[in-house]
Amino acid sequence: MPIEFIRERNFEVNGLTLTAKEWGRSGSIPVIALHGWLDNAATYDRMLPFMENLHVIALDLAGHGRSSHRSMDSSYDIWIDIGEVIAVADQMGWERFALLGHSRGAVISGLIAGTFPDRITQVALIDGYVPMPHDADNAAKQVMKAIRENKRFGGASPTHFPDFDRAIQARVNGFVPLQLEAATLLANRGVAEGPRGYYWANDQRLKAASFVKFSKEHLEGFFTAIIARVLLIQAENSAFSPDRQQSELFGWVPHMQIQKMPGSHHLHLEDEAEQVAKTIQEFFV
Repeated sequence: MPIEFIRERNFEVNGLTLTAKEWGRSGSIPVIALHGWLDNAATYDRMLPFMENLHVIALDLAGHGRSSHRSMDSSYDIWIDIGEVIAVADQMGWERFALLGHSRGAVISGLIAGTFPDRITQVALIDGYVPMPHDADNAAKQVMKAIRENKRFGGASPTHFPDFDRAIQARVNGFVPLQLEAATLLANRGVAEGPRGYYWANDQRLKAASFVKFSKEHLEGFFTAIIARVLLIQAENSAFSPDRQQSELFGWVPHMQIQKMPGSHHLHLEDEAEQVAKTIQEFFV
């Protein structure tokens, strides 16, 4: 039987409320699903109905979708998400579970799998890669940039639109173009209405530079620690194809399967959703 959307869930983590969509039933393969940058839990709405025997918690990561925004003295460095995802797993009572991640969510999934290798059974990555290593010599400049950008975006207002359809079109024609149905699914969860009109409710500070970026040596420590089975799906028409340096780093996970598929960066949310679902289903089982 295909899994179905069951209910909305809330998790209280470090003073934040993290919201989620729960799919499937207890007793099936436990999976925590993580979306990409400025997306939300609805990113898996098209592919999950093609899957079965899974119990999925599709999270709105902090600052995204319906989840809380982090306090002004915090940030959106991806290493902070590691502990928040583990806290959700703990609240579910999942000692061992699988990870499904797209883009930024895929990067976070890899870091989690290296940080808690004994807890992760499988990792399915969709068009997301090892973060670009950052030279330690640039650490001071990185912190300076992060302080400036967090201050700027922390005081910025989101773009407002006169109606809901205009907000959808902003994603259709955005930096990463989306099919209308895909953008609508994300908008249904991610667009809010205020006195000035409709706006995407993501925290504007998500657009700021990270305070900390890991060096090659740091990243090697994470990814060589991964013992879970790993599948990486690469979109053939993605604007974010791994460069030579990132591809070389895949050697840190020699047991990783890499499969290329037709489609764009959001192939799991567009026309290729069923094919992506089938491939990941076979990997998980």
